[in-house]
Amino acid sequence: MEQQSRYSVDLTQNEKQHKFFMLSMAAAQAANHFKFLFYGGGIRGGKTYIILFILTRLCKIFPGSRWCVVRKDMPSIETTTVSSFEKIITGSPNWKWYRDKSNYHVTHTNGSKIFFRGENITIDPFLNKFLGLEVNGFFLEQMEELSEKMFEKAIERTGSWYIDKMPRGLIFGSFNPSQGWLKKRFYEPFKNGTLDSDTLFMEALPSDNPFVTDDQKSGWGKMAERYRKQFVEGSWDDFDSEDGRWLFAFNSQRHIGKVEWNPHQVTYLSFDFNREPITCSVWQFYDNIIRGVRSIKINDGTIYRLCNEILELYPGAFFIVNGDASGASRTTVNILDNYQIIKNTLNLSKGQIQVSGANPPLKDSRMLCNSILEIQPFIVDAENCKPFIEDALNCKANADNTIVKNNRDKTGQAADM
Repeated sequence: MEQQSRYSVDLTQNEKQHKFFMLSMAAAQAANHFKFLFYGGGIRGGKTYIILFILTRLCKIFPGSRWCVVRKDMPSIETTTVSSFEKIITGSPNWKWYRDKSNYHVTHTNGSKIFFRGENITIDPFLNKFLGLEVNGFFLEQMEELSEKMFEKAIERTGSWYIDKMPRGLIFGSFNPSQGWLKKRFYEPFKNGTLDSDTLFMEALPSDNPFVTDDQKSGWGKMAERYRKQFVEGSWDDFDSEDGRWLFAFNSQRHIGKVEWNPHQVTYLSFDFNREPITCSVWQFYDNIIRGVRSIKINDGTIYRLCNEILELYPGAFFIVNGDASGASRTTVNILDNYQIIKNTLNLSKGQIQVSGANPPLKDSRMLCNSILEIQPFIVDAENCKPFIEDALNCKANADNTIVKNNRDKTGQAADM
């Protein structure tokens, strides 16, 4: 008799999860019409968990079957998906991991396998890594982050693994509201009642999940309103349709004013080294107010010149430095990286350089920045922060929340600050 995981999945607590599970089990045995089963619509709706649990059941019911879980890249797979799957199978000796990134998978004692792969569309635009992959089905996790080409590739490879007891070829998908191909291809037909009969589209929101804590709900109250509507309430509205600004919450009347540098407070310097001009934003935070003191742009200048200008403007200041993670790479003319030069020129201690190992994704940055602008007192100096204000009022967002930079010579696409 198979030994069970110590971790139980209680489907009685979430009616939608239970319904999705039952329909999925029936679909695998061709007891209904569904071949495409999509579940999602908001954060913490339980979508990843229920679909991974379904895959474990399909592996048991169909010995020797093969399934593939796909996210946008392997870091996302390892930090989120694999972690969730490990919780589901905790304590069961019937699963064995193979963590070679070129063939990352887990195998059941009955021969069933679940592969975990990153799409990596920018590195592999033709999805060649999926050529020859023989599986019975896919789980496309966070479909809004995947390309439509990945969905087509999943259709191509589904059902290509032949076993004696064959399940119907199935493609599962989870998602959050977005304005890309997913909305046009599935959400709009779902709302219009024209969705293909072989496709199940079930909305799952945090309000459906009894395991969401009061602490989590409290945290969502600090999100910008549009993000609460999108990710908590499951709205598919196009919030960027009016002006499409990347910093849509920046308001001239509310956020622009007079700011004086306070030499008795910490001065934060945020550097950017990506291209000409080299830039630095000067900030202070005290009395619960974020204050933009100055935006500095230097064309055809060096980091030494920029640092000397900062020393002239803010004599005796205590600096904390952060900014673009690419500045930690050595320059082409110096064995020191930019932050080492800043540290030496401004005479800083190691603890005054506070730079992350990598720049956060623009999607995450956009949500954070706009949420801050909506809920946190924030003011920038009308005269000395003109470059920042210009970017805030003019830079547009792409559908994937990156900044439009098709022509960096255009004012609205410079994004220098």
